[in-house]
Amino acid sequence: MNGYHAYQIYQSLKLHFTSDYDAVKYNFKTAVRQDTFERRRDRYFFEKLSRRFDKEKLIHYFTSNLIQNPNAWIGDMSDEIYNAYIARYDKLTYMLSQDMNLMSDKEYSFDQLCTTSDDNTTNVFLESLRSGEIQLESVVLVDIMVNFLNRLKSDLSDPLGINKDLIDLLLKYKLIMLRSPLPHNKLKEKVLNSFTNK
Repeated sequence: MNGYHAYQIYQSLKLHFTSDYDAVKYNFKTAVRQDTFERRRDRYFFEKLSRRFDKEKLIHYFTSNLIQNPNAWIGDMSDEIYNAYIARYDKLTYMLSQDMNLMSDKEYSFDQLCTTSDDNTTNVFLESLRSGEIQLESVVLVDIMVNFLNRLKSDLSDPLGINKDLIDLLLKYKLIMLRSPLPHNKLKEKVLNSFTNK
């Protein structure tokens, strides 16, 4: 791993979160040339990160910062955001359980999480995510289980594109999350327990 490789991963993930480019499909590579990288004034950041992280950790470092701000510049990326992301990742099952219990305690059914309101303008799951009550990963994990986000995107009345942008971010993050093995059965069990043991 060197600075140029780190830069390629950064570029591929930046494109992944801001365009139709699929970083996972293209193995986190882009057509960026080495001489282009060498002329960058910020290449020091990439050299430094390439010495700290292997490829997998670097993918997570960039992902953690880009899901917070898809247009983040390398110099603005922080270890604090990365550490919070790793902490969430290390307790995915527990976090999903907590978030599902919260939604269930508010007397939402599981179906309500995955569908629009009666007037097709809102979704309680996305609203709870926006307000910071639940985590991004919980919404993505539920989508991995039941694949509701694409349908929600087409059903929601969204003239300003606010929900579409959020759903696009979630779907792009889903592609990154699917790269790692997930305890699918355990996650399903947590969701079922939250909505059936009341």
